[in-house]
Amino acid sequence: MRTGVALTAAFVLSAASASSPAQVKPPSLGELEARARADSNDPQAYFEWANALAKDGRYVVAEGVLRTAVQIDPQYAPALMLLARANDSKVTGLLAVSGRRIVIMRVDPQAGETALLRRRAFLIDPLVEVGTPSREQLPTKWRGTLGPALQEYEAAHWAQAAAGFQTVIARTVRPTDSTKVPPVALWYRAGCALKVNEYDTAIHYLQWLHRLRMQDSASERNWNPFAGEELRYVIAYVHQLAGRWDEAIMRYQELLEQNLGLDGAHTHLAEIYEAQGRLNDAVWERVRAIQSNPDATSLYFNLGATLVAAGRYEEAVASLKKYVDSYPRDARAFYLIGASYMNLGNSASAQTALKSFLAMAPSRYAAQIEDANRRLTTLGN
Repeated sequence: MRTGVALTAAFVLSAASASSPAQVKPPSLGELEARARADSNDPQAYFEWANALAKDGRYVVAEGVLRTAVQIDPQYAPALMLLARANDSKVTGLLAVSGRRIVIMRVDPQAGETALLRRRAFLIDPLVEVGTPSREQLPTKWRGTLGPALQEYEAAHWAQAAAGFQTVIARTVRPTDSTKVPPVALWYRAGCALKVNEYDTAIHYLQWLHRLRMQDSASERNWNPFAGEELRYVIAYVHQLAGRWDEAIMRYQELLEQNLGLDGAHTHLAEIYEAQGRLNDAVWERVRAIQSNPDATSLYFNLGATLVAAGRYEEAVASLKKYVDSYPRDARAFYLIGASYMNLGNSASAQTALKSFLAMAPSRYAAQIEDANRRLTTLGN
């Protein structure tokens, strides 16, 4: 019985990138905590609770909530990035004597973990929100315009935010010199375009930002969190989102020629091949992602999900079991294991896996919950 396995791709993607719909009145901290405790295996619920805690300045509590989220789903990019920001909040300054001068030294005992979290979140989702820059990180001359534009961006007022960033861009461009434009204006102008699916506009400003980094080393002193390779990765991903798969494939392959360890490029190539129905090619890219980053057990979930879609169920079960050994609270894996066993004719193992899924599945997995119940009825439970 293959009914329901067609839900796999949407299921996997929704768990990694889902966001709550806009609400007129945001839920209270108490409501968000109650939701997370009720759906205790939902990384999104924990992230939403932690995000509200962070906005309230309660970073220590938020950190614990975020660590729970990534223990459930280690590829939940928003939680990874917010955890990095929570670590940043604990950075302190110590007074030290250097010759006759007293200076403040930046002390960051979690710098290594923070860098790893940022990098992992970025590779999974190149457009994950990195956190808006502080006023001190903005060019002094343009703080009066960029500050309100960033506030509009945070409020999801895309047209108003775009107008503010565009004002700065227009006033800093010269006929023969575009290097005066603050990187923050270009990045967030592209971001506004992406929020309304204006891919050509976004690519225009991202390519401009890439050229700026190449031309003017002084721009490094301004807020600009991405290096040249990373900007090229973002541009490839935007082409992917726009459905320009040939262009995206070419750009990912060019990146891999220069950096064999860029497992995220293999992951996104696999996504494209899945969308094109090239499932064996997708499986190969999943394998190459693991080869590029063998310590990332989370990648075995991606491989397992693609193997299910390809009808390679025995291999899928082996990959998914390796994943759940490290991440036993991710309900999605048990759903896919159950579906695989069912297609292999192993009714007893299918029942066990599907019951495990139903016992832990977050409520937002409604379609998969319905399908799992239907499968159990077919199996005689």
